[in-house]
Amino acid sequence: IYEDVERQWKGHDLNEDGLVSWEEYKNATYGYILDDPDPDDGFNYKQMMVRDERRFKMADKDGDLAATKEEFTAFLHPEEYDYMKDIVVQETMEDIDKNGDGFIDLEEYIGDMYSQDGDADEPEWVKTEREQFVEFRDKNRDGKMDKEETKDWILPSDYDHAEAEARHLVYESDQDKDGKLTREEIVDKSDLFVGSQATDFGEALVRHDE
Repeated sequence: IYEDVERQWKGHDLNEDGLVSWEEYKNATYGYILDDPDPDDGFNYKQMMVRDERRFKMADKDGDLAATKEEFTAFLHPEEYDYMKDIVVQETMEDIDKNGDGFIDLEEYIGDMYSQDGDADEPEWVKTEREQFVEFRDKNRDGKMDKEETKDWILPSDYDHAEAEARHLVYESDQDKDGKLTREEIVDKSDLFVGSQATDFGEALVRHDE
C-alpha cells in the first residue's frame, strides 16, 4: 500500500507543496482524456472522474480540496480507513447492482464473480456461493443485499486492519524469527515503519525511542 502511495504521490504533487489538490490529481490522471470526450476504447472516463472526485472529497477531512499524505492514502485505499467505509460500500454496490434498484440480488452477486459463457453446469464453488448468499449474506431473507448486508460482506467487522498491519511489520522485519523486534531490526526496516499507519507514519517511533 505505502509503496503505491509514495509512487502516486510523486506523480501527483506537481507543485511539490506537500499536498495533492483535486486539480493536480484530476489533471495528472484525466487531463489528456478531458480533451477527447469520446475515447476510442469507449470507456466512460468522465463517469470515473466524477466517482474519483466524490471519493477524494470524502477522504479530504478538512474540505480544502487538498489532500495530505494521510488523506491521499485514504483516497487511494479507502478500505483501510473507518471513515471511508461508506464510500467503499457505495462503490461496490454501484459496480454490482446492474439493474439500478439500489440492492444486490443473487444473480448480480454471482454475476460479479462468474460468467456462465454457455457452460451447462455451474462449478461447485459457484453453487457454494449461492448457498452463502442465501444462508449468510442475505440476513433478512428478502432475496437481496441492502447497504448494511453488503458492508458486512465486503468489510466484515471481525477483520482488524491494524492487527493485520502490525503482523505484516513483524513478519517483514523479524529477521531471526523469534516473534520480537529489536531496535536493530526496526532500524534496518525503518522505511517500512515510516510508511505504516500502524506507527502513525513513523510518529510512534519518535515517541517510543526505546
